[in-house]
Amino acid sequence: MRELLYQLLTDWGLLFRPYIRDIALAMVATTLVVFGDDINRFIRRQIGSLHFIWRTAIFILVCAFGYGAVTIFLTPVVAGLLVRLTNIELPWVCLAIFIALGMLAQRKRQV
Repeated sequence: MRELLYQLLTDWGLLFRPYIRDIALAMVATTLVVFGDDINRFIRRQIGSLHFIWRTAIFILVCAFGYGAVTIFLTPVVAGLLVRLTNIELPWVCLAIFIALGMLAQRKRQV
């Protein structure tokens, strides 16, 4: 019985392996969505005294290129961390991270 459970959990983890990069991308993107308002609010405070044209240009750069760069650079880092997990740990850690992000979104009234 114990060996069967171990085999089932290992097989479940193997199903996740081909999609680690996609899972990492989803984690990074979800994190940016959950914390995007806070990041934008911080940036607005920092550039609030600048001229309208500068504020607009900085905001466009941050939103278009900044979030894109964060996504591009953090996705491989998160994927690298997920790859190190065992087949038994991988699904549970992914599930826990997405539940935590969902709880954060709920707390921030985004859900």
